[in-house]
Amino acid sequence: MFARISLFALLAALAGSATLASAEAPTYKNPLNLRLPDGELAQNCADPAILRDPQADRPTWYLYCTTDPVSKKEKDAQGWRFRLMPIYRSHDLVDWTFVTDAFSERPAPATATAGLWAPEPVYLNGRYYLYYTITDVDDAHSPEPGCDTDSAIGVATSASPTGPWQPAPGLVVAPRRAGPGCKFHWTYDPDVLTQDDGRHYLYYGSYGGGMFVQPLTPDGLALRGEPTRIGTTWRYEGAEVVKHGGYYYLFASSTNCCAGPMTGYALYVGRATRPEGPFRDRQGIDLAAARVGGTPVLPQSGNRWIGPGHNTVFQDGAGQWWTIYHAVDRNEPYFAAPGLTRRLAMLDRVDWVDGWPVVAAGKGPSDAQLPGPSAVAGNADTLRPPLDPPASADKARTVWRETFAGPRLAPAWRWLRRPPGADWKVAKGLTWRTGEGDLYGDVNSAAMLTRALPPGDVRIDARVRLDAPEDCCATHVQAGLVVLGDDDNYVKLAVLADAGLHQVEFAKEGSPEQPDWPRYGNTVAGTPGQPWTWLRLEIRQAGAEQQIAAWSSQDGRNWVGGGVWTHRLGPAPLKLGLVAMGGGARRAVFSDVTAARLSR
Repeated sequence: MFARISLFALLAALAGSATLASAEAPTYKNPLNLRLPDGELAQNCADPAILRDPQADRPTWYLYCTTDPVSKKEKDAQGWRFRLMPIYRSHDLVDWTFVTDAFSERPAPATATAGLWAPEPVYLNGRYYLYYTITDVDDAHSPEPGCDTDSAIGVATSASPTGPWQPAPGLVVAPRRAGPGCKFHWTYDPDVLTQDDGRHYLYYGSYGGGMFVQPLTPDGLALRGEPTRIGTTWRYEGAEVVKHGGYYYLFASSTNCCAGPMTGYALYVGRATRPEGPFRDRQGIDLAAARVGGTPVLPQSGNRWIGPGHNTVFQDGAGQWWTIYHAVDRNEPYFAAPGLTRRLAMLDRVDWVDGWPVVAAGKGPSDAQLPGPSAVAGNADTLRPPLDPPASADKARTVWRETFAGPRLAPAWRWLRRPPGADWKVAKGLTWRTGEGDLYGDVNSAAMLTRALPPGDVRIDARVRLDAPEDCCATHVQAGLVVLGDDDNYVKLAVLADAGLHQVEFAKEGSPEQPDWPRYGNTVAGTPGQPWTWLRLEIRQAGAEQQIAAWSSQDGRNWVGGGVWTHRLGPAPLKLGLVAMGGGARRAVFSDVTAARLSR
């Protein structure tokens, strides 16, 4: 559905020009096969990173995963055995064999309980380098003794891609203060870009503090110069930067990676003409702006795979581009519930259309048998299979349209928890001050204006304005649409402002399958306009569940897709709710709310 709206013309052109696949091309189906020594397939490979060995006699790639358990059989005295960045080897990029763990014990200056996350393997200066996050450094390397949140970036080197690894004596990025005491920025997720002239850049950072880029010294062991912010605080993590044509492309992930069946993690992209940015999306919006940019490139699409993200991008032997990333199987979301989300390694093709990457033909994480990468050299244009033509757009027949022209609400509208009369009015739109209250978990106190939706497959469109400052707004305020089963079963698409960050949130809440499972999950569906944002939801019946797709637009013509939530909202009839909540008395305005039936 994402592809049909935002990539229709691009994919049609690519499908028409692509050539037939080679009969010898291997095939694969997600997830990738990561085989352990006992023959079992690995159950986890979060934050995957790939390295092609330049010194191997035959095509050989290595896959590195974050510290996690990999087998449900492996336990130690503390419980599950957490392998310290397991390494797998492949000669075809589809089947992988476990080789070793990067470390048998946590290397200094990591503490005995620190996580070693987000490995980044590179070949520099005739040696192999492995950069990694250390979530907690010892007191000798911390500006504040006794803290366990003083994260940093370390590096180790080796003569082999599998080690043994010799940790460098110092940190590449030391802990960075975010305030007094044990307040530190999140110094996570290293990524290295090497220029043709030999200059190296390190990208790092996460939600707590934002993402940055900084030059590395020629030996790759330290930073030089000053950092440049490339991603806004509280929006992006997991930077992956590659050069293609005349641009540098920043792939980055957003929202919660690890919320089990409610995981809404997704992958976004921006591009720049310099390694230091600024990185802008297809609409020209900076990924470091308050109204944060980022073009969705791999959102979930409604099949079993949710939360795709934290990827690595590379070329196969024939030059075709691919990405490996992790995702969650919503039918088996946990390695060990409720605290350990099962994140599996996934592979999908990347094509470049009009200067922008298209992952998995724009259809979200793949779940079918597909032509795989080519390990050997060849002509990528010959080996590349054609993309399927994009699906035809559904027809939408308007059932009702509301402009809130005033002076009263139409009888079809009903208040659920009516706000004070002074907080709203109808005259050339519904103007409504964001009131106290929320719709989250056990807090069901927000006022909501509701109307019954037509049965069957439905499209909802609305134009929304939320007046909130760009540089403050500590109160978490939002205004938008809710498809309502009841207060604890809904899907929400809202313009959100929080501490200076503005985005379009696409969320759902439902009854948990187990008492300790999460109830709420969210993802992102674009950037709010100034002053108006157009919102769209499409609800399709899928057996006992509904598949709800979301888009937003800054002009009502060019739409940005936000993925698909699959949800059991309850029996019909469903209701549409309008909300303006979070307190702060910010002005929200609703106009041109439309409900239409969808058909082929």
